[in-house]
Amino acid sequence: MAVVVAMASLKGGTGKTTVGLNLAVAAEEAGMRTVVVDVDPQQASAKWGDLRSVTGKNPNVISAMAARLPQTIGSLTNLGAELVVIDTAAHAEGILVSTIDLADLVLIPCRPTIIDLQYLATTIQLTALRRKTAAVVLNSVASRTIDRCQAEGAITDMGVNLVPVSVSNLVAYARAITIGQGVTEFEPDGKAAAEMRALVDELTA
Repeated sequence: MAVVVAMASLKGGTGKTTVGLNLAVAAEEAGMRTVVVDVDPQQASAKWGDLRSVTGKNPNVISAMAARLPQTIGSLTNLGAELVVIDTAAHAEGILVSTIDLADLVLIPCRPTIIDLQYLATTIQLTALRRKTAAVVLNSVASRTIDRCQAEGAITDMGVNLVPVSVSNLVAYARAITIGQGVTEFEPDGKAAAEMRALVDELTA
């Protein structure tokens, strides 16, 4: 069976798509056959996949309806997928719930801001009600800031797992996505690439 990771947050702009796509590329490079499933009506991951399709590189991106996710994941497992990363929609609880129900891990990107932390509590509650494993990854983090320390403390107080690897506020992430790449391809020796490889190692450990 494929391991299913749901990129989840009811708030927009937290980095679900950016983190999810870069995670998928890094996992594929690490030897895991990976597929991205886009159930967000905005189809940002699918558009990235369109840019990438001319290169013939994996991971592939598939557009799907939330109501058909069980069938989609079943088909991908039969085709040999080892990791399925699902990109979900913001402000769409129905889509998020359908995705959480199928996930082995709910990965919640969260920027170190008060507004993000307020939305985080709701996403965590939805996950807890379905007795799913959730983990928060801090995103768009500036190093050595009070905001980061306060966010880490708030997340710990919520009783949810905090991934020890955070994602920095680096321009490489945006530039890579713009041209249909992950940061491990765009800047293989850069800090962003190192973060994504470390995130894959942490999640697969």
